[in-house]
Amino acid sequence: MKEVVDNIYQRGNSEVAGIAILLVFCLVVWGILSLLGVSFGVENEGIVKYDDCRQTITIQEDSWQRYLKQFTCNYIKTKSGKIMSGECIHIVNDSSLFGSNHTCATAYVYQKKQDPACDKNTKDGVSYPYLGYDDMCYTSPQ
Repeated sequence: MKEVVDNIYQRGNSEVAGIAILLVFCLVVWGILSLLGVSFGVENEGIVKYDDCRQTITIQEDSWQRYLKQFTCNYIKTKSGKIMSGECIHIVNDSSLFGSNHTCATAYVYQKKQDPACDKNTKDGVSYPYLGYDDMCYTSPQ
C-alpha cells in the first residue's frame, strides 16, 4: 500500500513540475516578445492616410485579424472622452530585398463602435441608442 501512495505522490509532483515549467516558458516567451516590441491588438490614436493603398481590406472590430496587428485609430469622442465612433487602420508597405519602400500595399480597416453607455437606454418605450457629444443618449445620431 505504501508503494501505491508513494507512486501517486511522485506522479502528482511531476505533473506540478510540468505545469510550473510550462508557466515559466510562457513568461519567458512573453518577456522576449515584449522586449522586441511585438504587440498584439494594440490601438494607438492618430490619423493615417490610406487612400493610395493598392488594396483595402475591411475587417470587423471583433475579428481575429485585429489581434495580430497594431492599428492607428482616429476617434470621435464625447466631451468626457467616451468613444462615439472611429476608424482604425493598419498599413502594410511593400518590401524589397534591400529594405522596405514606403509604397502602401494593403490597408486593413475596421470601424470602431461606440462605447456601450447607451446600449440599453430606453425611456417610455423609446430607445436612445446613440451617444452624443454631451455624453447624453439620443434617438438619432448627433
